[in-house]
Amino acid sequence: MNIAYLDCVGGISGEMLLAALIDGGVNARELTGQLNFLHLGGFEVNITEEVKGGWRGIRLFFSVDTPFRSSYQLGDVLELIASSSLPAPIKKTAGRVFERLACAEARVRGISPREVCFEGGQFIKSVLAVTGSCLALFMLQVERVYCSPLPVGHGPLIRTGGVMPVPAPATAELMLGVPVYTVDAEGELVTADGAAIATTLAAEFGPLPPMQIAGIGYGIGAHNFSVPNLLRVFLGKHIQGSSTGTPGGGDTVLVMETDIDDMNPEFFSYVDHLLRQGGALDVFLTPTIMKKGRPGTRLTVLCPPALEEVLLGIIFRETTTLGVRIRQERRSVLNRHQVQVQTPWGQVGVKVAYLTPDNPLQVSPEYEDCRRLAESSSRPIQEIYHAARQAALDKLQE
Repeated sequence: MNIAYLDCVGGISGEMLLAALIDGGVNARELTGQLNFLHLGGFEVNITEEVKGGWRGIRLFFSVDTPFRSSYQLGDVLELIASSSLPAPIKKTAGRVFERLACAEARVRGISPREVCFEGGQFIKSVLAVTGSCLALFMLQVERVYCSPLPVGHGPLIRTGGVMPVPAPATAELMLGVPVYTVDAEGELVTADGAAIATTLAAEFGPLPPMQIAGIGYGIGAHNFSVPNLLRVFLGKHIQGSSTGTPGGGDTVLVMETDIDDMNPEFFSYVDHLLRQGGALDVFLTPTIMKKGRPGTRLTVLCPPALEEVLLGIIFRETTTLGVRIRQERRSVLNRHQVQVQTPWGQVGVKVAYLTPDNPLQVSPEYEDCRRLAESSSRPIQEIYHAARQAALDKLQE
């Protein structure tokens, strides 16, 4: 399994992560070409090699020439990403990052996520950085992301709306349930988009996982703190069996359950959406019979242990339950990677699961890619699905 470990030595931002992934091997020209699929108009990716605090790395920042609005709402950015011709997994992951960011801003301001307004020019750069980071991980075929605890600085933060503490309120909301530590640095080491990326993508927060390191990338930030404003990304293969002793490896998850019989069942769809947006690995509903023969619904949530408090908060706020059962379970997972295949109607992403690289057990085309091609070509989705699956099998046998 290909994994990435985000070592947030001196913080994390969207641009720092993208810079580190480019330093780790992503082709910058190819990535820029893919970002043009967002149809944002004129923008430029500025990349330089710098040394900060004795560390060599890549500094990246975006210049935006296209006219932009003074503010954007969540619906605007989700539509922007969804209407692009980027692969479906990238659109899904980038959308989750911005949904999580909007939820954090909404909790701070006491409004709904759809009402949150993001500042125009800077937000366009965040869209490029976040989508670019998701795209870079996809290009590197990273299947799982791990992250170190997040460093927190101190001191006032001067923003358009006034003086704010460090970490900024929305950033602090994003850090709920995540291990953090204080460093003697005045300023914002972890930005809101950096926190949103880390808490959305990371399966676990902690030390470097058992892995065979294939490459390391260094992304340099713009600030001069008392610690180097630098992010280090380790790329490589997960050491198989290191967690559970099984060929596919594994990890520990929390299972949260509650039985509900007094809530409008229409609300479960919204609760499911919020939980997945908050980082749940899976959410499912099971019909059950409760006391006095009343029909009820069991809500089950699987999540990384670090997200316990965040997801519990969603369950208690959005449902009528008075209590939640929680237990830790160990799970085994197959190794997985994504391949891109060409069909007569266009490109489709295909997920391949296996015990060993020469023994694929499951080959599953991405539904969203198949649906998009079915709609544009007026061909049956089954025909596109089977063609993509066969193309992937042929590619694996090459």
